[in-house]
Amino acid sequence: MTRKQRAYILMLLHSSLISERNEKLHSEMKHFGISDSEYQKEVRNVESDFLCGIQRINSNQLNNILKQALQNGVDTTNIIRRLEFFEINKDFHENIIQFVQDYVQAEEPVDVGDLDAEFRGVQVASRDNFNTIINQGWTGDWDLNPDNINPKRVQIASMNDDGLFPRGYYLNADIIDIQEIQYIGKIRYRIFIANPEIINTGNRNVKFIAQPVRYIK
Repeated sequence: MTRKQRAYILMLLHSSLISERNEKLHSEMKHFGISDSEYQKEVRNVESDFLCGIQRINSNQLNNILKQALQNGVDTTNIIRRLEFFEINKDFHENIIQFVQDYVQAEEPVDVGDLDAEFRGVQVASRDNFNTIINQGWTGDWDLNPDNINPKRVQIASMNDDGLFPRGYYLNADIIDIQEIQYIGKIRYRIFIANPEIINTGNRNVKFIAQPVRYIK
């Protein structure tokens, strides 16, 4: 799990009702690309970071610290001063500061092509709901050249600003078929998928190029 992903899940826990935290923790962790062997360890680490960190401050206090950090940069001296004013035990300062640093880093711009350094295939940018894509088994229709897709993999990067899968999420899948779709005066292609996997990178400020289709080899 990356520091950006950890910041994402910690913020989600902090903004959730106590009764909903466990469910949200596990439902979101499955989108972090964590192996089965590492999953329980990562869950325990998140729970510990939360308990010994931002759980100790309320929403107004946390938002106050984050607002200042996003506007002026992370000033650890200033954060400590605020935590002391809030009468937060020193034992929790380090984890809170680490969270703020990670949260601010996740706000830095990142090119959509840099979300997954290991991906090869065709990347498309879409506002479609990932659950809809998975249920129907295809994405499209796209203006692309099937011969340029090698290997036969597709990555669908979310362009949504909110919802279940906002920017920072992508869906990777195998391509099992590409069908030509005739439109008036043009041809588009529908990509049929298998073995979809949704990943949340934790990045909140993903930048897209004008062309929604990119071949990555």
